[in-house]
Amino acid sequence: MKTPFLPLRRRGLFTPWLLAGALGLSLHVPLAHASGPEVQVTPSFVIDFEFDWGRDGVYCASCNQGAGNARLAFSDGRQRLWVANVDPDSGAFLPADGQGVLVDKNAAAATTFGNGPEWAISAQGSQLVYSKYLADQAPTKSSVGLGLASMAGGQWTTELLSGSLQRVSPIATMDLDSPAPRVQYQDTGRVNTYWRPLADGSEEHPITVPGYSAGARRWVPGTHQIIITGNDAAGFSQVFLYDTDTGSVQQLTQERGSVSGAMMWRAPEYDNTCIFFAVVNAKTLVVYRQLPDAHGLLNWQAIQRTALPTGYPYVWSPEYFVHNGRSYIFFQMNQNPVAWTLNSPSQIGMVGVLPENSTLQNLTPDADVVRMRMDPEYYITAQGPFIYYNRFQAQGPASPGNSEGVWRVDTGLGPALSPFKRGQ
Repeated sequence: MKTPFLPLRRRGLFTPWLLAGALGLSLHVPLAHASGPEVQVTPSFVIDFEFDWGRDGVYCASCNQGAGNARLAFSDGRQRLWVANVDPDSGAFLPADGQGVLVDKNAAAATTFGNGPEWAISAQGSQLVYSKYLADQAPTKSSVGLGLASMAGGQWTTELLSGSLQRVSPIATMDLDSPAPRVQYQDTGRVNTYWRPLADGSEEHPITVPGYSAGARRWVPGTHQIIITGNDAAGFSQVFLYDTDTGSVQQLTQERGSVSGAMMWRAPEYDNTCIFFAVVNAKTLVVYRQLPDAHGLLNWQAIQRTALPTGYPYVWSPEYFVHNGRSYIFFQMNQNPVAWTLNSPSQIGMVGVLPENSTLQNLTPDADVVRMRMDPEYYITAQGPFIYYNRFQAQGPASPGNSEGVWRVDTGLGPALSPFKRGQ
């Protein structure tokens, strides 16, 4: 999405709700604290929400047939798919409970198959892909398939893609200039993974990565490639790159441990070349870049390793954003190795990918507010980037937490250096 999460996310696989220098390595334990308190966005239970492309700080009021691009989507526990607006200045949800426009009454909840709705962004505008039930049947693994919601004449229309029954948790490409978006997804047992063009009637293709089992799987922006985790010959979980055009598979990491949670993008601070991050043994966030080896050949090398503090040593649900020409990675910092526990405190951390901004920041440092903070997402407002998340108060060792709704915290990075863009 979401999501590990590994199990969670995606763009993301959502399971927990039921549940140094550029050429060297740096290990960071000291924490810096961002200024600004946590702010409650809504007391409503809005889980696994996903933002439209306005979250990147480019507000376009006229896009999507006048519906704009400052929006969020989520599916609730009553199989309803909702779309609401986001105020690009304040970051508020409009309406606060997220229940703005009812798009579908047959959408699987995020907790059912591990992921909620995801935006599909292309030259066709912003669409939604999600796990959708047949309207005339009971909601089961046999009656679910790939849903697609699109705007026509300013109104949402929905469909179940043909040949997609018993397929769930779709994740689409998100490239504004793409004439033909693609989607990846799984079977209901989360054993096999496939991709297909998003156009209805398209043929599906298996994604063949060795040892893949419901871990991270993300599109690489601007490409038809998927960064994904699988197992190497020695049985270690590693990061692979799968090309949907050619079917080729490339192993990117050689870690002697469990690797998860990878995302790849073009980093402006590295001349717009690709870098990626992954989490090693659930505790160390590692950034990789292609650099020449001793023979002058390019290969993927770790340029930064960030270990979390002893009080919150586990990394979950990492994602990135780019702001003012710099990349930042944000994530949950958990006390408990089980990502989806609601009885063990967690904080929200952030780190940059250059030596000068690579100090680990705790964005939610208030020791008096012991809470579970989960599934962080970013939105770049006119004030700068905010990180949003669900917050829970513990009930007890064997009881699920009480939801306190959606909260957000300011990253402290400030507004965009160029004027905040507004669509005409």
